[in-house]
Amino acid sequence: MLMRRALPVLRRVTAAPRVPVAAAAFWIRLPVVVRSAAPPRHPGPAYSTQQQPSSPYYHNTPAPLDAQPTDMDAPYPDPGADGFVTASFYSFFAIPEPQVGALRGQIQLEWARDLGVVGRVYVCAQGINAQLSVPVDNARALRAWLEAAPALRGRVGPFNWALDHSRAFRALHVRARPLVAAGGELSLDTLAHEPEYLTPAAWDRALRSDRDALVVDMRNTYEFRIGRFEGAVCPDVDTFRDELAAVRAMCEQRGRDAPVYMYCTGGIRCSVAGAMLRADGFTSVKTLQGGVVAYGRHVRDSASQASSLFVGKNFTFDKRRGETVTPAVLATCDQCGAECDTYANCANINCDLLFIQCPSCAEKHRRTCGSAQCIERAQLSHEELIKDRRPPKWPHRERVRPELVIQNGIGRDP
Repeated sequence: MLMRRALPVLRRVTAAPRVPVAAAAFWIRLPVVVRSAAPPRHPGPAYSTQQQPSSPYYHNTPAPLDAQPTDMDAPYPDPGADGFVTASFYSFFAIPEPQVGALRGQIQLEWARDLGVVGRVYVCAQGINAQLSVPVDNARALRAWLEAAPALRGRVGPFNWALDHSRAFRALHVRARPLVAAGGELSLDTLAHEPEYLTPAAWDRALRSDRDALVVDMRNTYEFRIGRFEGAVCPDVDTFRDELAAVRAMCEQRGRDAPVYMYCTGGIRCSVAGAMLRADGFTSVKTLQGGVVAYGRHVRDSASQASSLFVGKNFTFDKRRGETVTPAVLATCDQCGAECDTYANCANINCDLLFIQCPSCAEKHRRTCGSAQCIERAQLSHEELIKDRRPPKWPHRERVRPELVIQNGIGRDP
């Protein structure tokens, strides 16, 4: 078992230095905080039949809602060269447990067969979370499908359009599983304690007016490594639960009424974390609505990347591996140290190390981490690799922390 430390390890930046920081896992973060028992949660609003029209993500009525316009996501962005656009959305509402499996199956079948959707969708008793690519000609039809489905009608807000568009996923995978790996039971009553959502423009104004504000990056440290808001801190941990504990400790130090600003990729991690903090009695929790994705669109629309408070790339969990918000490069190649912010996976699929690799090292090491075993296996065809599939070379934590695997520019073998 990993030893706990007394305080969270934090990284704070004020400009855009090149920082070869450690990577961290999406759902596995090092436990770093020893804390006393959490204070009693404040009683939240019970799940009722009264709709909250001001909420962009939380719908607390089990009654059917009116359908939204099928053109509500317009204007549609220009598609990539392959004709696809990429977007995300999430919403919190009740789905009766017996209906979750049926809804999952219907989405899997009809979105892939009829709409050409690819991506990753999670459904559970608390709602839906989706990251997907769809042919631009079917974007309106996807909205029409959502508004025709009784369980989803009126409950999914406008699509959060990506910054860069392409077919970012190979296939469609729909899973019946929690929307976020929160590390425990997450109820709609807890999610009812919504944080204050700030539009990108309001977020920008707030951070410029208070340069000493506590700004927390709720993403993984490998995401933080290639792009972040100036002055943000990112707990160096391996699980969402420990990240929330680290943030709670920081908030306790400042006082329960002191403002905390949180951001993530598209917003859902902050919606969940913000609600949990509000439920624990922290009164001034503010999050960036739409996450870095929405802020990036705001920066592009303002036609002035120089004024962006976010510097670098926004990491994405798909084939793109990231989208540029500003041209600043904050990281270095894990093999040679050259300035670089392009993530790659080792071409040996049973290694699959996530690391930053420059074009020169990619050619030199045949798109691998550089270990002799990986270089040898990378010469096999995909079919041969599948036929000779081996167990994962690394546990997940090592797989996303290249500093634990790459030594003197070469990946080691276990």
